Amino acid sequence: MKRLINIFFNDNIKSLEAFIKTKELFEKRGFEVSETFKEEAELSICIGGDGAFLRGVHNSDFPKVPFVGINTGTLGFFQEISFDKIEKFIDDYIDGKYIVEKIRLLECTLKTNDIIFSNKCLNDFVIKSNSSEIIHLDVYIDDNHLETFAGDGLIISTPSGSTAYNMSAGGSIMYPTLRGFQLTPLAPIFSKVYRTISNSLVIPDTSTLKIVPLENQHKKISFVADGIEKDYTDVSYFEFKKSRFKLYKLVFNENWYWINMKDKFL
Repeated sequence: MKRLINIFFNDNIKSLEAFIKTKELFEKRGFEVSETFKEEAELSICIGGDGAFLRGVHNSDFPKVPFVGINTGTLGFFQEISFDKIEKFIDDYIDGKYIVEKIRLLECTLKTNDIIFSNKCLNDFVIKSNSSEIIHLDVYIDDNHLETFAGDGLIISTPSGSTAYNMSAGGSIMYPTLRGFQLTPLAPIFSKVYRTISNSLVIPDTSTLKIVPLENQHKKISFVADGIEKDYTDVSYFEFKKSRFKLYKLVFNENWYWINMKDKFL
């Protein structure tokens, strides 16, 4: 049987060009290429920016098949391979010149009056008001009440997601292999009535973070998982903890994270 590769790509010209080139080069080396996820594949390639990478991961339901990204977007923090290095990437892949990085995921259990279900994220979860009004949230860590938050919302980010929305909101950058996650406030209110921690808070991944909305039970709350937004009413709580699942990502340069950090942000 031929070795199988999954390739997902954005709906733009540059991504299509990268897909055609990558597909052609892999097929010349004896591989079979699928444009949809197949769990028997040995690798999944996401072509585009970080959004394409996140969509590919979510649409595949965080499989054990490793991922790698080819960047045709703007930032592309997950996308290590540039368009002009596709041939070298394929040669290095076939020669085994890479390491497999295990990225820890974060899981959220959401309970309403009617349902209870879990979501996983690679980057972050966000809780915010569905309207322009402030949101009130009780925050607990390991069943210890930390604060009653009032403001625009809260970001709960993984180490790998710390350079995304979290960083834009003033959160800290965490190296992807660090064991923990981060709670970052969005426009918190400070007054005689409300007191909240204004900085991001790093929580060990052995802990559980629970957030209880204090709003009218029928008021809509927006819940965002890696940019995928849905509205819920009658929310009882959100509970966040380390997921037992991991994402497997190929890395071809062991210094890639720091190179990427300087290239993208400095």
